Amino acid sequence: MKVKNRMVLGDFVYDHIKKLILTKKIRCGERINEQLIEEDLGVSRTPVREAVRRLSNEGIVTLIPNCFTEVITFNDDTIRELGMVRITMDCLSAQLAIQNGSNRDFDELSNLAQMCRDANEHADWYEEIKYDSEFHFRLIQISGNELLINLQKNIMLKTRLLQTHRTEDSTPNLCDLDQHQAILDGLYERNLDKVLIAIKKHLGPFYLLKDENIKVVTFS
Repeated sequence: MKVKNRMVLGDFVYDHIKKLILTKKIRCGERINEQLIEEDLGVSRTPVREAVRRLSNEGIVTLIPNCFTEVITFNDDTIRELGMVRITMDCLSAQLAIQNGSNRDFDELSNLAQMCRDANEHADWYEEIKYDSEFHFRLIQISGNELLINLQKNIMLKTRLLQTHRTEDSTPNLCDLDQHQAILDGLYERNLDKVLIAIKKHLGPFYLLKDENIKVVTFS
């Protein structure tokens, strides 16, 4: 029972710190004040350190042993690098989703797209980012490829951080949400070319990539 409680506490602290980062309470490039988190949550140093190591393994913080931990930063080159991997993997996920997914699966995607749209209309940018991320991760899950799903987890978390980083409280800087519907249309029609075009239009500009720079490999 003690181990179980420790695991629950660790998840709680991890979720708390991640939420601070993904809502810009701790911004990119800022150090994480572990002592302050310990005091705010009333926990010991151990679960905080474990949470920080977990976030470091997921790639959204940089851990300097015995010194400090800070949230990662982005520049144009790292944004493009992330984008090339993200778009390539999304396109592969879409191809597998067409092969393995059902219309019921795509209905779930449609619901997430609508929640994303609703958040946008209410100017709730953090909720919009959350549902956009869930839309794309659900697409990956529909692919049915466990290796692809695991590889995408860190990429999706970095993308969510990038979206948060580039969004001001009054001005969103997100992807073209109209392309969610275009992706859905292509999935329902089992039209891979249509889906791939929509994914590139949806994600390319956000990652500073031009259409001609995005090379997608498909598999038969």
